[in-house]
Amino acid sequence: MISAERFLDEAFKLGFSTYTGVPCSFLKPLINASIESDKLSYIPAVNEGDAVGIAAGVYLGGGLPVVMFQNSGLGNAVNPFTSLIQTFEIPILMIATLRGDPNSHPDEPQHRLMGKITTQLLDLMEVSWSWFPEDEDDMKKTMEFIKDRIIDSKKPHVLVMKKGSVEPYELNEQLESTIVNGLITNDYENDESEMVTRIEFMEKIIEKTNQNHDLIIATTGYSGRELYAASDRKNHFYMVGSMGCAIDIGLGLSIQRPDKRVIVIDGDGAILMRLGAMSTVGFMAPKNLNHIVLDNGAYESTGSQKTVSSLIDFKMIAHSNRYRNSIKMNSLKDFDSLLDSNMKGPNFIHFPIKKGVSSKLPRPSITPKEVAIRFRENIEN
Repeated sequence: MISAERFLDEAFKLGFSTYTGVPCSFLKPLINASIESDKLSYIPAVNEGDAVGIAAGVYLGGGLPVVMFQNSGLGNAVNPFTSLIQTFEIPILMIATLRGDPNSHPDEPQHRLMGKITTQLLDLMEVSWSWFPEDEDDMKKTMEFIKDRIIDSKKPHVLVMKKGSVEPYELNEQLESTIVNGLITNDYENDESEMVTRIEFMEKIIEKTNQNHDLIIATTGYSGRELYAASDRKNHFYMVGSMGCAIDIGLGLSIQRPDKRVIVIDGDGAILMRLGAMSTVGFMAPKNLNHIVLDNGAYESTGSQKTVSSLIDFKMIAHSNRYRNSIKMNSLKDFDSLLDSNMKGPNFIHFPIKKGVSSKLPRPSITPKEVAIRFRENIEN
């Protein structure tokens, strides 16, 4: 059994300073100690997939993140693990508990199958793993080895934690939100004739942003491809896969780099997949985060099947989740003025657009791995 404070201290010396995850009773000491630490940041995710996306954003911003959650939530993280972390070669350290350990005392019935297959599932995802250290004499060497491994390989590593690995640590100080009063909603009375296509919106984004100051995340599908078609820049991150995780990445990035303006270009279908992530945005309240949902009412890249967005008031969802400004508009003129205002965030903009895409729309010639390397290096330089 090891000390939670000692583990966090050794990890901090190696550069791991931002933690995110979902609680588990086995993880209670580590989560509690990370919340109370003056030198660490803890970002509470609402599900395990969101935690992986947040960690990706922290890494892209120059940090080394740690993700913590129960193995029963591993299923929630499979998609961002395989199509985001593995595809873009983003090194993160993850701690997954082993509920339902087949070699230990019987656990609750819902944990038995996942406990049996946890390490096999990691193997199938081609994720390296090892047992969480239970001896403080071995801990430093273990952590140094894992740090070198994930950095050299640009791959994640999972520490699988058995029950009783960490000494108890009681929580004396709760994590508090930085939300503010005076939250604003605004519904611009735009005529439908002012609606634009996605590519026209992307061209405006290019016009109004700066490669050195702005960081742009474009969600999977046509959004990333049309941002690339408008102009390929080092401050662009073109998502592929991990649908719904754009705002997670943007949240981690905005917290890691508060000196940059972060712009997340989301889609109606994508954000509907992970609406819960918006609650974490409101709780953490990064002032530099701008969340834009381009809403064409359809899954356009898969055949224009209708989404349920026509029934949803995205602006009020953002307001309820404590975004500082929650706005609906469809005019590029109004959007232009809004970007010039540099209002403090988190800001949410619901932007209805026309359907339509060029038949000759290119795919990025740069690989996902190259996108991630270029994006991170651009920030560091």
